[in-house]
Amino acid sequence: MLILVVIHQCKGSVPEMSEKNSFGAAAEDLLLRRYHELGNAPPVIDIVENDCEYGDLGAHTMDRHGPGIPLRRAAGVKTIEGRIYGDWPWRRKVNRSYQWTDVRTIDREVNAQLRRNWETIRIDLAARHFAESIFDVGRRVGRGYYNGGMYEASARRACYAETDLFLVRLRLAPDSAVPFVLSTFPWS
Repeated sequence: MLILVVIHQCKGSVPEMSEKNSFGAAAEDLLLRRYHELGNAPPVIDIVENDCEYGDLGAHTMDRHGPGIPLRRAAGVKTIEGRIYGDWPWRRKVNRSYQWTDVRTIDREVNAQLRRNWETIRIDLAARHFAESIFDVGRRVGRGYYNGGMYEASARRACYAETDLFLVRLRLAPDSAVPFVLSTFPWS
């Protein structure tokens, strides 16, 4: 059972727990209904189908982090390394640009973490319509570049790296309790 707890604190006092909800009964009912609609079992994600179905809502894993994107920087070509520099067709420079090793790894790792962490993810989705987490799976899931000059007053410098971390961002489809992967990508 989900229990909502709000902390009330007066200036200079110790926080105390209260079962009262500052959102009001209607908002609490909506949150609980959404929580139950999400169900006890997590969705099973096929990232290619996910991106096709929810691309109009911003899903973009394969477009920005897919294994089919060339790794090394090349003129006039969309590459993982070129994203560090904001090369065409990327819209801006970034400090990290990684790609998944393969589609099978995306599906396996995202679904494994959804199963392991569903209760926490479910609560976030019910409350915020959004969930974001970083996971360490202990084996390589991706490769790419980070900007070696990001914390210095120096020029951008793409540094190659492999990683066993990944980030996943989920959202609820509009007016529903259907979660989808907005994006998931290897992280460093």
